[in-house]
Order: sequence, then C-alpha cells, then structure tokens
Amino acid sequence: MQTQKFKEIEMPLLNRKRIKFELDHLGTSTPSKSFIKDEISKKYNTKPELVAIRHIYTRFGQQKARVIAHIYQDEKTLKLLEPPKGKKSEPKKKAAK
Repeated sequence: MQTQKFKEIEMPLLNRKRIKFELDHLGTSTPSKSFIKDEISKKYNTKPELVAIRHIYTRFGQQKARVIAHIYQDEKTLKLLEPPKGKKSEPKKKAAK
C-alpha cells in the first residue's frame, strides 16, 4: 500500500490537522477504516484513537482511493467535533392529541 500526500492543513482553532491523500491498494480490496487509522497513526506518530477518517472515495475499476482524515490533538476535542458513529438516533415520537 502506497500513499501520495495531496494536502496537509493545520486548523489551530479546532485543534486538528486535516490530511488528504491518495492510497494505492493494488491487488486487494479497499482497506478498512481501522487499517487506515493505524497507518496514519504510525506515519504521524500519534495514537489511533485521535485519528478520524472522514471520507474514503473510490472509483469503480481502479485500485486507488482518496482519503480525508483528521488528526486531533486531544480526545476531548475529538469527541466534541466528531459525530458518534454506529449509533442510530431514536425516532421522535409524535405527540398524542
């Protein structure tokens, strides 16, 4: 798996860094978010818990993906800015008349 970095943007007010890169995954399926998190944390020398994968864009028939990820400086900011994943919101009940 090879990466080519496109942009790296510091966002000091949000205590995070946004990185955009292209990922070549020849001969395999699109890597999972957890695998990409681990690779980013190794490359940027941070904890995997502080990395949030925002998007993985793939194109049919190509073995490339564009990835947008945020690297936070602390867990408090991550929990404040990133929406919880995997939890479905409960439907609102209509008021009885």
